[in-house]
Amino acid sequence: MPILALWVIWKKQELGIVYLPFFFFLNDMIDRNLPAMVNYFTVSMMVGYYLFHNLTFVKRNIFSLLLVIHFFILLPNAKDLVRIRPDFFASIVLFLLIPIIAEVYTKFPRERIFEELSKSSLFIMIFFIINTVFSTVLRYNPTEMYGITSGVLYGNIYLSDFNILAFASFIVIRKGIKDKSIIHIAVYIATIFLVLLSFRRTAMGLALLGTVIVMIELLNFKQIKQFIMYGFVLAVVSLVIVYSTGFLAVFQERYELRKLDDRALGEEKRLMELDLMYKDLFVYYDYSPWTGYELFDYKGSNYGKGIFGEERPLHSDYAVLIHSSGLIGLSLYLLMMFVAITSIWRRTNTKDDYLQFMFCMIAFCVFFITGRFSKISFMVMMFMIWYLPIARKTKVVSKISGSLRNTKRALSLKS
Repeated sequence: MPILALWVIWKKQELGIVYLPFFFFLNDMIDRNLPAMVNYFTVSMMVGYYLFHNLTFVKRNIFSLLLVIHFFILLPNAKDLVRIRPDFFASIVLFLLIPIIAEVYTKFPRERIFEELSKSSLFIMIFFIINTVFSTVLRYNPTEMYGITSGVLYGNIYLSDFNILAFASFIVIRKGIKDKSIIHIAVYIATIFLVLLSFRRTAMGLALLGTVIVMIELLNFKQIKQFIMYGFVLAVVSLVIVYSTGFLAVFQERYELRKLDDRALGEEKRLMELDLMYKDLFVYYDYSPWTGYELFDYKGSNYGKGIFGEERPLHSDYAVLIHSSGLIGLSLYLLMMFVAITSIWRRTNTKDDYLQFMFCMIAFCVFFITGRFSKISFMVMMFMIWYLPIARKTKVVSKISGSLRNTKRALSLKS
């Protein structure tokens, strides 16, 4: 992976930033034999390269840098630096990348960025399929997610690792329909069915929502034939897979393992965490409301008087941010996101852009409740898609815009 990272930087230079989600996903998927510092060095080298060439990112989103400084100020208070190291490192990388991605995108045409992002997304999904096939054949199942011990297995892919597939599938199906690529569509269909069998509700819901968004993009008179054709093909292929592979039996078995019928909305512990945080801060005064308890030390005994037991850590982003960095950290995080989102909104002006914006906005709101921001593979991938409108316009689009302006100017002079 360090060699691959060097090759991407040498070959793609700054545009290689779109392959970072692929590297993050591989880090989650593989068993590493080298020391952890090799991974930290590789990621730091790549992020450092993009940071060095885009130092003006500070002007784009000052709250990103302030959040990084705030986390470093809180770091000396942490009792176990080794344990929190992965979360702390990932968080700093995410905070820096959010404005850096935008800065890089302004240097390249949108079409070129989309092409590279499509390749990155396709690699993610292909490696996911390969990993699933080998894990299933070799019965490699170290995580036993939700008690799954038979059938389709996912190896080291666990819980929020699946979230990146919702965004990768969104890009791949859009690319497949745009270029009429059988490979992209086939990889997309295989990935969707494997994600559905994972019973990760967030990944399942967002992957299906992304598909609906792409199909809605085809809903106009010029592309109505494509809409009907692709809708028919996807429906037929889905029916064939469902009724010829035993998919329904496995789906029913895993549904029962998840015990979703026994979980009412009011009992969702993520929704109760905000109330627990309020009581910790302003009723019991267990820790400072401004700086929180301690960076990423959110195990069950450190919040809510241990109401959920020792084993259950905080899940939602708002709870983790308040507990780890206080109201200052939560405020800086929300301000950083507000600046990023408003910069995207200003450049959003077509139907497809609005649909894409809505998809990413829904995803962000879902992640803010379900967590967690320190799993940066899907967070970075989301911003890779979200930032597409701020990329440079192609020459063709620029010429059309210029001719329209000239026409308006001529008409005004005549009048």
